[in-house]
Order: sequence, then C-alpha cells, then structure tokens
Amino acid sequence: MKHRILLTLGSVVLLSCGSPAGRTVTLSNVSLPKDTAGNDLITGEVSVLSWGGAYYVYFNDWGSCPGVDCCPSVFGCADCCFSPPTAQYPDTCVYADGHTVVVYRTTDFQTWQPMGVALPLTNRKAGIEFRPRVVYRASSKTFLMWYEDRWDGQTGYAIAESATPAGPFVTIADTVNLDGSGRTGDFYLFVDDDGTAYHVRTGIVIEKLTPDFTAGTGDYYSLSLSSVEAPVMFKRAGRYYLLVGRDCCACAGGSNVVVYTADHPLGPYTFQSDVGSNSSSFNIHVPDHYVTGAQGSDVIRVPGADGSLQFLWLGNQWVTAGGTGHPRDHDLLYWSLLSFDADGHIQHFVHQDAVTLSLP
Repeated sequence: MKHRILLTLGSVVLLSCGSPAGRTVTLSNVSLPKDTAGNDLITGEVSVLSWGGAYYVYFNDWGSCPGVDCCPSVFGCADCCFSPPTAQYPDTCVYADGHTVVVYRTTDFQTWQPMGVALPLTNRKAGIEFRPRVVYRASSKTFLMWYEDRWDGQTGYAIAESATPAGPFVTIADTVNLDGSGRTGDFYLFVDDDGTAYHVRTGIVIEKLTPDFTAGTGDYYSLSLSSVEAPVMFKRAGRYYLLVGRDCCACAGGSNVVVYTADHPLGPYTFQSDVGSNSSSFNIHVPDHYVTGAQGSDVIRVPGADGSLQFLWLGNQWVTAGGTGHPRDHDLLYWSLLSFDADGHIQHFVHQDAVTLSLP
C-alpha cells in the first residue's frame, strides 16, 4: 500500500511518491452540497464566473415554492412551469416577480462560501427575473450581469453592474434589444480571448456586442433553431462549441445536449451530434430520455493538476428537491467532465452519480 504525505502551503498541495502536485475532488450528482454555514445550496438557473483564483457561482433564487410534477400534463415532462397556476399544477414559482440572484464563492466546488444576494429586488424592476449571466468588463474594471426581467411592456434584456464579483449589482439598463429573429429567453454571454463579447440567445442567434458589452452591434449569425434553448458557448483548441437542448421549462427529466462547432464565433456552425440523449423511444410523459436528467447551464474551464484544461459541464436537475411539493430552490445539480476524441468531437455523455475532478 502506498502512503501519501500532504503539505499544504496556501493553495499548493505537495504529494510524496514522486506524484505531480495536485488533488482530486468528488462532485455529487445525487446530493446537494452544503455551504460553509451548513445550509443546502440555494439552486436555480446558474452562471459561473472564474475570477481571482476562485469561481463565483450565481443562482437565480426561485424561492421556496414547491416543484410540480408536470409529466402527466398535456405538454408532458418538458413543461414544469405553469402560468397561471392551477389547483392541479400549483406553480407559484417560475412566473413570479420575487426572484433574487444569490452568489457563492468556491475554489474547488466542494467548499461553498455564501456571499449573499448579488441582485436584490431593490436593484431591479419588479418583473419576472430569469437567467443571470455575469462577465468581467476589462474596459471599466467592473462586472456586468445580463438577465431577463419580464415586466409589463418590457422587451429585450436588462443589465446590472458591480465593482466586485459578489455584488450587489445595480441595474444600469432595463430594455436592451438585440437583432435577428431569436426570441428573448435563455441566453449565454461568451467573451473571446481577444476581449470581444458575444450574446447567444434562444433561436439560436449569436450577436457580437459593443466594446462596452451593453448592446448588440448588428453583426450576428442565426441557426434558426426554434425548438431549442439554454445555449452554452465555449472555445477549445481554436474551435468554438455551441451546446443547446430541447425546450425545457424547469422540466422533469432535463434535456438533451446537441453540439455545433465553428471556426469563428459568428459561424458558420456545423452540427456534430446529440451527445445527451438515451436511445429509448420518446414519450413526452416519461422523464428518462436524457442521460443527465438535467438542463445545461454552463461549461466551466478548470485547470487540472497536470496542466491540462478540463471542461466541466454543469446542469440543473429540475424538480428533484425531494420530489413534488418540495421547495424548488434546492433542486440538484449535475456535473460532467466533457471528453473529446482526436478530432475534437465531444463524446457521448455517460450517466454518473459523481464525477472526479483534478485540481492543482
């Protein structure tokens, strides 16, 4: 049996036996982490910002109203939010105007420091808030949070700003419209290596943003995909990856993961494959069609102990916080390390109860 001695100096871990410096952590897909105060994480639509050697993880807090089993409904498992709510489907959560955004700080996705409310109600209009997404704006040395805020008469997106990644963010624009035929809905912000930012929204439309990241330039590319949402965009080895999934309204059973790639952020994009579906026949009333049981929210670039770069997929397992009737704000997360073949294609997901992550 080999023995290992750990000597911790700040964030450096030295291993004996000639091993490279590093450690491994295990991320669970079947239990929710607790924060440093001993509380279950508040989970909702999620965005991750890598900054200053840590990760700031933003969750849309839908509150403690109960999850709803939508699978018997007319639209099936993909439609677990209802407006207006009914006695049969008493959803008082998703289409409510009391959402806030909370933020945690972590260096290893195991120790979660609660940083408080990043976007309080007092700092935005009283609309229905969805999909916060935070990026750093180098030109002003500030942080921007784009988000949806559906109030009567509102169109487009809202933007809030903060001097620190933990906030509080203060809204600086509440009606930002973009070009193309994509609808206002789920979206992603991608900042390229040269500092250029792109907005990717349901549709799918990818639009280059102005240098201050607060408006579209009119330079965009459209895939005309009307039945997918929750886009995620990242770059690996000079190639741009766009991941999308079937429409999923806080749904039971999650969604698939469809991959497109391009040599430029504005395309043209080529379909690669669906890496997230099971092979079973499709029935909208059965929540077992997708490997992860989750809807994709982010792909996080994580340096490994050996100097390699890991791509950590993160999704939301909706309606899993103890089942129907339990609070939505503690639904499970799903973690998966993306694997790539020799041609750079993402390999098919394999269901896992946990994933092992290598850290420096």
